[in-house]
Amino acid sequence: MLSLVRKILYKFYGLLNVFFFKVNSLKKPYPVINGIILLVNKGGKISFGKDCIINSHKYKNIIGGDKKSSIVLEKDAELVVKDGFRMSNSAICCAHRITIGKNVMIGGGCKIWDSDFHPINPKQRKLTPNSNYLKKEITIGNNVFIGGSSIVLKGVSIGDNSVIGAGSVVSKSIPPNEIWAGNPAVYIKKNKID
Repeated sequence: MLSLVRKILYKFYGLLNVFFFKVNSLKKPYPVINGIILLVNKGGKISFGKDCIINSHKYKNIIGGDKKSSIVLEKDAELVVKDGFRMSNSAICCAHRITIGKNVMIGGGCKIWDSDFHPINPKQRKLTPNSNYLKKEITIGNNVFIGGSSIVLKGVSIGDNSVIGAGSVVSKSIPPNEIWAGNPAVYIKKNKID
């Protein structure tokens, strides 16, 4: 009985996600969403490649992501996600431009932000707390793996085949074929590609 209820519930989630995609101007191909995604498009452009899967439910990720996945685009922002993308219970906030390459995996509880959200100058923050903040493009190359609970900050580029260790804060660009970890993330070693 419980498995039948789950099947019905997941079918409902699928229909709800398609509704969110259409309301937020997402064109096919749609990613497969396991759970319900929070998708908010305030006037940006968003596109997904083929074979993309997003886990968005506390029971859909074994490492314990307790939140659903969210994608938020500000006005005139652009999010481009290429084929083979995988993400679990993570957040992408795009105020400018984020490009994610092919076969990228984003672990549970990660955050990718291309802006500061608020001005860093205290006088400006008092006058306009939700505008006039810094925005810089993020580029994530092909075959990148970002470990759970990591944060990728504005202006960062992560090269092809690189790995970010769990819990890292990526505040500067990372070359291809390297492993980085820590807060702030630092070089650990080369990622040998066979």
